[in-house]
Amino acid sequence: LLGYNPTWLAPAVSEATAAFQKKRFGWDLDPKAVRVAPAVLPALEAMIQYLVRPGSPVIVPTPAYMPFLTIPPALGHSVIEVPSLHGDAYPGGWTLDLDGIKAGLEAGAGLVILCNPWNPVGRVLTEVEMRALQELVSRYDALVFSDEIHSPLVLGGRDFVSYARMGAEFASHTITATAATKGWNIAGLPNAQVIIPDEGLRERWDRICQEKLPHSMSTIGALGSIEAYTNGDEWQREIFEVIEGNIRAVSEALASTKIDFRPPQATYLTWWGFEAYPQFGDSPASVLLERAHIAVNAGITLGANYSKWARMNLACPPKVAEEMLSRVLGVL
Repeated sequence: LLGYNPTWLAPAVSEATAAFQKKRFGWDLDPKAVRVAPAVLPALEAMIQYLVRPGSPVIVPTPAYMPFLTIPPALGHSVIEVPSLHGDAYPGGWTLDLDGIKAGLEAGAGLVILCNPWNPVGRVLTEVEMRALQELVSRYDALVFSDEIHSPLVLGGRDFVSYARMGAEFASHTITATAATKGWNIAGLPNAQVIIPDEGLRERWDRICQEKLPHSMSTIGALGSIEAYTNGDEWQREIFEVIEGNIRAVSEALASTKIDFRPPQATYLTWWGFEAYPQFGDSPASVLLERAHIAVNAGITLGANYSKWARMNLACPPKVAEEMLSRVLGVL
């Protein structure tokens, strides 16, 4: 198994992926709609290079996973950042700015990158939100890349519905990418799954994109994905208790502060706003590193409007989360 991928491996990954989607989310997915990739980002790169209209801009709702902002320009596609709506009026404090996305589509964008569950704000998008996005995208010559790598990390027993699952009109313009790497902490075993229920779009992917990817799929990563999807539920239940406990501790500790923190509905990544505190300046990440010795992702790398924010990872032992909180409060 340390040579080239055996011929049975990719179909086995597809079967395990479909079985997991059915078991966890109730999506009756045909394994024939699942393809393999080395990771989510190479799948995005292939889509931009071979399926998206040449040179067309890419819409990225922000805050966003950092590579979504850097990969398109490297491939000759400008990025249209669409800062998302934020406040108590929205579930989980954040929602997509549909007017901003519409403006980007009218400007000729050929792709909308959708992250659901949403890294870094931790939102799980509702069917109402996704239907509104579909009605908008369907009016234009544009595709959707739906990154659902954090879907195995939906917290609190919430439901999760994949964008492409909501109907043929959604699937017809959507490439979905997911993986076990985040949900089971096996990012060192790279492997991702590309879900394409629409037959026409799948034919285009197979004809143009798939040949660019399979030889770089990690054999051991594929085996890790199968194991996680098939036998990983109990391990995740234990991990959920840790992550949810850390989120509760952070929420309680920050309730008396002016740090803008919304408990995530999914994933262990959290988004902290320091706009109310001048001592954090325009780079809370730098201040936290220098004064509290905490390394975080600088908000500016997740969107131009977020210099006073930081992304923090709560997938850690409770004692580490407590120490981090103590150091942040010490800076305050």
